[in-house]
Amino acid sequence: SGMLDFTMYGPGFQDFVIDKPEHSPHYEYERHDPEDRATHRRAVYRFIVRSQQQPFMTTLDCADPSMQVDKRNETVTALQALALLNNRFMLSMSRHFAQRLERETANPEDQVVRAFQWTLGRRPDDEERSMLQGYRSVHGLPNLCRWLLNLNEFVFVD
Repeated sequence: SGMLDFTMYGPGFQDFVIDKPEHSPHYEYERHDPEDRATHRRAVYRFIVRSQQQPFMTTLDCADPSMQVDKRNETVTALQALALLNNRFMLSMSRHFAQRLERETANPEDQVVRAFQWTLGRRPDDEERSMLQGYRSVHGLPNLCRWLLNLNEFVFVD
């Protein structure tokens, strides 16, 4: 999407809101604002609550922070696909990705080719380009970006 803050070092970020901090705090991940630019950093800077897992990261096989693990689990589940399609963070990043493309070029065909190149590292062939153009014309550029971010070729490294 172009939103990642590459700043190294410095304070971590919280991707949750603390409810009832005066006693037995509750960490409300669903109340976090995915538009908060302070949280657009690499996950290594994410403040980890050891007593409560972050739901989106857990879905994507992030290790349980309350335990020491030598290797994280690797699964492929329908829940992961649904999270990548519907999570508020993913929707936000898809919109930012589309806005970035619109800033780069006003030509819809060029936007589709660039989106494909940026996500998959290659140019679309004629059949792919035609399909992507059709999808974009019906569903819009943000949804095309969300679709590209959910392709197996983007999610998995072969």
